Amino acid sequence: MNRAAGAQHMGDKYFESEEFKTILQKYEEAVAQGQSPYLEPEELSDIAEYYEMLGNTIASADVLDYGISIFPNSAVLLALRARLALVRDGDVAAARRYVSLIEDTTAFEYYYIVAEIMITEDKADEADRYLNEVLETLYDDEREDFIIDVTGIFADYQQWEKAARWLQLSTDVEAADYKELRGRIAMNRGNFEESERIFNELIDSDPYSTPYWNHLAMAQYMHHNIRDSIQSSEFSIAINPDDTEAILNKANGLFCLSNYEEAGLFYQRYADLCPDDEVGELFHGICCLNLEQIDEGIKHLQRAEAIALRHRPTSSGQQLAPSNLPDIWQELAFALSQKGMTDEALTYIDKMSTEPGADPYEVLVMRGHLLMEGGRLEDGQACYMKAISDSAGAPQVFLRIAISIYDLGYYQHSYRMFQILRDCTDDSRTDGYAYEALCCYALGRYDEFKENVRLACEKNPTEAQMVLAEFFPPELGPQDYYQWLLDNNP
Repeated sequence: MNRAAGAQHMGDKYFESEEFKTILQKYEEAVAQGQSPYLEPEELSDIAEYYEMLGNTIASADVLDYGISIFPNSAVLLALRARLALVRDGDVAAARRYVSLIEDTTAFEYYYIVAEIMITEDKADEADRYLNEVLETLYDDEREDFIIDVTGIFADYQQWEKAARWLQLSTDVEAADYKELRGRIAMNRGNFEESERIFNELIDSDPYSTPYWNHLAMAQYMHHNIRDSIQSSEFSIAINPDDTEAILNKANGLFCLSNYEEAGLFYQRYADLCPDDEVGELFHGICCLNLEQIDEGIKHLQRAEAIALRHRPTSSGQQLAPSNLPDIWQELAFALSQKGMTDEALTYIDKMSTEPGADPYEVLVMRGHLLMEGGRLEDGQACYMKAISDSAGAPQVFLRIAISIYDLGYYQHSYRMFQILRDCTDDSRTDGYAYEALCCYALGRYDEFKENVRLACEKNPTEAQMVLAEFFPPELGPQDYYQWLLDNNP
C-alpha cells in the first residue's frame, strides 16, 4: 500500500480496515508484554500515522524511533519521523538530519519530505518548482499517484491555489481521491455548496467513510449549516466512536450553538483521546467559563497550558511551531480577573506580550480591560489611550476597545466609540457589527440594533452567529436573523 508522507488524509479509511486492526493489535500486544514486534517498515509507518491522527504524537514518535532502529535507512520511516519533527516541534534542523539518512533519494517519500521542509521554511514556490522537476522524470504509470499525493501535500499546508493547479494535472477525474481533494479545495475557496455536493456524492458511493462525513461536516460548518454539520459528525461517530475529527467537529458545532454543557463533554472526550493536543482542554475550559464555572474552567485551561508548553522548542535551533498559548493565557487572564485576582491575571498578559508576533496594541487593550475590571480605572484608561496613540488610531484598536468597554458595562461610552469607528471606516469593514448590535440593544436603540444585525449577517455571518445566536431560535442560521426580526418585531 502506497501511503506517502503528507497525504495522510487519503489513508484514514485504511485505519478502519481489519487488515490494519490486526497489525495494530500485534504491535500493541507485543509492546504491552515488553517484546520487540517485528513488522515491515510500511506497517510501522501505518501505525505511526494512526497514532499521529489520534493526536498521540509521543506514541507516533516511539513507533518511528523503534522502526528506524531496525531499518535505519528506511525512506518511509525516516520521512515520517522528519515530518513529525516539522509538525510537532517546528524543528527543521532535526527534520533535515532524518532526511540525510535516507539512502534511496528517488523514493516518493524522499521527494515529499524535501518539499515539506521547503514549505515549512516559507519556500512554497521553490517546493512547487522542485516537485515539477521531479514530475518530469517519472514514468507515465507513476505520474497519477505522484500528482494526487503532491496535491494532498499542498492542501495539508493550506496552499490551496497550488493544490488546485496540481489537481488539474490529474486525468483520473472519477477517482475517489481526486474528488475528495476537489471537495477540499472547493471548501477552502468558499465554494461550500459545491464542496457539500461532492462529499454527498462520495458518501453515496461509500456511506461508511468517516473522512467523507468529516469533510462534509466541515463544509456545512463553514457554510453556517451548524445543525447539519453536527448531524454529519454524529454519522461519523456512529461508524467510529473514537473518530477524533468527528468528535471535535461536533464539539465545535455545539459550541457555536451556545450548547456549552454538551460541547464541554465532547471537548473532554477529544482531550482524552488526543493527550498531546491542548485544543480539547482549552475549549472545555472556555465552555466552563461560559457556564460561569470559573474554577473548573481554570483547571482545564491550566491543563491546556501544560500540554502546549510541552511542545515549546528545547533548543535555539528549533522554530516556534504555531501555538495556542496566547489564547490560553488570555482566557486564564480573564478568568482570574473575574475572581478579582487582577495581579495574577496581569502576569498572563505579560506572558502574551513576550510571544513572537504578539500584537502590542491588543495586549494594551487587554491590560486596560483587566485594570478597569479590577477597579483601577485611571490605569485602565491610560492603557486604552496608549493603544490608540501608538497605533495612530487604527480602526481595529478602536473596535477592540469598544468591545472591551461594552463587556465592562459602560454601554454609552461603548456606543460612542462605535460611532467614531463608523466615521473612520468605509463599507469594506466586516468586523464589529454584531458587537455594536449588542450595545444598541443594551441601550434600547432597537432600530439600530436591527440594522446592525443586518450588517453583521451580511458582512460577517460567523461573528454574527457567535455573538447574536442567543437572540434567535436555535434552528436559524445567520442568513435568517434579520428577516426573523422583521417578521416578529421583538
